[in-house]
Amino acid sequence: MRMNRLKFGLLIAQAACCLGAQAMLDDESALKAARETLAKMTLEEKTMLLGGSGTMTLAAIPRVGITKEWTMSDNSSTVRPAMNRWDWGYTNPKSVNTKLPSLSALAQTWDVAWARRHGEVLGAEMRDRGVDQLLGPGVNILRTPLNGRNWEYLGEDPVLAAELCVPYIEGVQSYDVAATVKHFCLNNQELARNTVDTHADDRTVHEIYMPAFRAAVKRAGTLALMTSYNKVDGLWMSENKYFQKGILRDLWGYKGLVVTDWGGQHSTDFAANNGGGVEMHWGQGIRYNYYAISNRFPLAQALRENKVPAATVDEMALRTLWMMAKTGFLTGAPRRAGARNTPEHQRVARDEGAESIVLLKNEAGILPLKPATLKKVLVIGSNANVKQCDKGCSGEGNVPYEVTLFAALKTRLPQAEVTLMPFCAKQKIEKTDTAAATVAGGHAHQKTSEAWSDPEELRAAAEAADAVVVFTGTELGYQENMESESRDRQNMDWPAELQAALHQILGWKIRNLVVVTRSGTPIGYNWTDKAATLVHTSYLGMEEGNSIVDVLFGEVNPSGKLAWSWPKSYADTAVAKCGTYNANNVVYNERFYVGYRWHDAKKIEPLFPFGYGKSYTTFAYSNIRALPGIGVSVTVKNTGKVAGKEVVQLYAAYPGAQVERCVKELKGFQKVALAPGEEKTLVFRLAPRDLAYWDEFLHRFRTDAGTYELLVGASSADIKGRVRVTVAQTETFAD
Repeated sequence: MRMNRLKFGLLIAQAACCLGAQAMLDDESALKAARETLAKMTLEEKTMLLGGSGTMTLAAIPRVGITKEWTMSDNSSTVRPAMNRWDWGYTNPKSVNTKLPSLSALAQTWDVAWARRHGEVLGAEMRDRGVDQLLGPGVNILRTPLNGRNWEYLGEDPVLAAELCVPYIEGVQSYDVAATVKHFCLNNQELARNTVDTHADDRTVHEIYMPAFRAAVKRAGTLALMTSYNKVDGLWMSENKYFQKGILRDLWGYKGLVVTDWGGQHSTDFAANNGGGVEMHWGQGIRYNYYAISNRFPLAQALRENKVPAATVDEMALRTLWMMAKTGFLTGAPRRAGARNTPEHQRVARDEGAESIVLLKNEAGILPLKPATLKKVLVIGSNANVKQCDKGCSGEGNVPYEVTLFAALKTRLPQAEVTLMPFCAKQKIEKTDTAAATVAGGHAHQKTSEAWSDPEELRAAAEAADAVVVFTGTELGYQENMESESRDRQNMDWPAELQAALHQILGWKIRNLVVVTRSGTPIGYNWTDKAATLVHTSYLGMEEGNSIVDVLFGEVNPSGKLAWSWPKSYADTAVAKCGTYNANNVVYNERFYVGYRWHDAKKIEPLFPFGYGKSYTTFAYSNIRALPGIGVSVTVKNTGKVAGKEVVQLYAAYPGAQVERCVKELKGFQKVALAPGEEKTLVFRLAPRDLAYWDEFLHRFRTDAGTYELLVGASSADIKGRVRVTVAQTETFAD
């Protein structure tokens, strides 16, 4: 096994860190530069900083030293091609960039080092393209498996999302560019996202939906934050003073830019007076602050009519200038050099993808496959050869190449006959779903119809093969149950006819049958009990096929863990039981019982638990001991024959709690690499704040004095041991 890849990746990261000096100014120096520029500006010039000059730009103002436009780009896994000034179209020729694995895949690595590396690659590619602001990462919590954008987010747990988004943002911004954490907040569905009104109690908001945003602001120093489309308690997020000013500015001390999602602003003076920032939309749709296409200044007019104080406009413009100064854009300081589409970046894409893959079942020990023994390999499932990188709306990219699973197998097995046969063969193009693309601000994708392959022909080929790889799951796009921005999946289930087909296949006499399932969200399957070998992957970008084959052939030992609790059916989710998913008013009355918290509380057995994933080796946990203060140590040993990595997870439980608490909650994790026979002792330490709950009467976090349990496990359902610790006194925390 080539287990030296992590070292290779670290060398890449270390080398990248040495490429040029950073221009990133400290906060006070940036503020001084921003104020000096602001003092030179007319009211109209200040307004020009508060609305786009085009779909992805803020205006140049040469008179005050802003000599070129500030440019933005989606998304969280690539630098999306440049867009036209006044519409959603791409410039010609389309720019090309590396596409890394999706954030749902990054979450499955449970590895802060990979999050940092992911961010650094994006920052380097932005600088090479001349892009100043990345519209990512997305950190919205997986509340329902139907959300079409779960594949773009970091899973269901606030601690996991927070711990991964911090190094991601630091990696991006290490290249003197701005990251934009999004979508703030309670944007947990695409269904009616532009109009839906969401409601959640303060405790749920602060404990589940805020921690990743808080970490992005207070720990990572994100320079920008994007508000979401939806309303919260009757107010559009772009006009919601409680969140934009009360939480972001006053509670967290946020200094950076607030930008609307594209088309997410609905007023001029009301938005400005309630914490609003920069308005963005497709170019000709930007109209409330600065109407560039007709050179009008509605926000300036509102100030002259005494609808908006001058100090408010100054503060809004200052936020933009501060972000520009922090990156060196405003001051002209030399910014860190970047690079794009390099072999090193492509290697990061491949290795990060392999690191994220989750081995769900290997009951017969079929994996890893032995390439030298494979003369005939059958791949079942047309999606094994359908490229995904140009799909997903704002998540799409334009790549120099893309390797599918089928292509990777053919390349890696030149001596073998590798054949692809679909469950359903894609036969004809029906039409293009332009309506969805227009709403999403994206690009249309073709719809296809499918027809069955001949079952007997498929069976004969399967039973004659040395190995059969069945490729299941979803694809990106707007059709039926695909995953994409702007729409939710119609239901959680994989199509019934495909389920029936796979039941048949699992009953055939097949040597070395491996099922690979790809999705960025839980899928409803009814055949997993019959599959002895099951591998899960999310969307892995341009190197997807190579990443999967690296794991199937044992060149990488799988170490990914699920970033969500996988329910057996939609009926087992909190949103289904509580009836809290619709297109109008969504009340989060499941409260903080999201994902594994719900399954624990209701004693519902999931298909696979949160944090679960197997390896080609085995690990033993021992010597789980309480440490002075709030801490625990554990010794982990590789008891197998090959090198591997284990994600050791720390949960907290609350025996004798004075208020309602979850059965357990993730509080930390460490990923450890071990050679055969090697053991290491890991130490976890918590602060009292880590055990706190949001007190709705005090409007503060509170940790009560008393006894707590620290649980060490390999997943939320596989707890290896627990210790009790004592908190001596009650403490409260402002945030």
